[in-house]
Amino acid sequence: MALTQQPQWVAAYTSPRAEKIVTERIANELQLESYLPLHRVLRKWSDRTKSVQVPLIPSYTFIKMRECDLWRVRDIKGICGFVSFRSTGIAVIPEQDIFNIRRLADSMEEIHLHNADQLRVGAYVRVIGGEFEGMTGYITSDDHAGNFAIEVADLNIYLSVTIHQDLLQAIEPPKAKPVGLLYK
Repeated sequence: MALTQQPQWVAAYTSPRAEKIVTERIANELQLESYLPLHRVLRKWSDRTKSVQVPLIPSYTFIKMRECDLWRVRDIKGICGFVSFRSTGIAVIPEQDIFNIRRLADSMEEIHLHNADQLRVGAYVRVIGGEFEGMTGYITSDDHAGNFAIEVADLNIYLSVTIHQDLLQAIEPPKAKPVGLLYK
């Protein structure tokens, strides 16, 4: 899918450790909607331990833009490029994926980033309780507790949180694998 004249979400590569400032520049200088998913981690120094907010997906920020905004965004200091596919141009991130990333990032759960190749697909399930109720996906392990992961197919990654298998219910899978959620 390619960018259109309707605003669509794209993922931009940033310089290392420049995600926050790039996201601010896009919002302030270009007045475009931008989103940087953050999560809290404990960082330990020799004299103290502190909880800090870090980017959930290092070196990426999300921008809701139109095709005509492309060159203005490319001129922002710290932008290195866009996630794209060989012949189809810049990858458009579905609104539902951004919603799911926000939902995970806003939760108080510990979140882990996995490369998509690390998860195996199994039974199709729906979350029937808890703060992620209604999300659907696949089981990749038969443990009683594991990682529930949302897939961002265009970035080839999964974001996962710990969830108990009792909160999952087997359902009929769709005909084609959706961009959705997985359970490990």
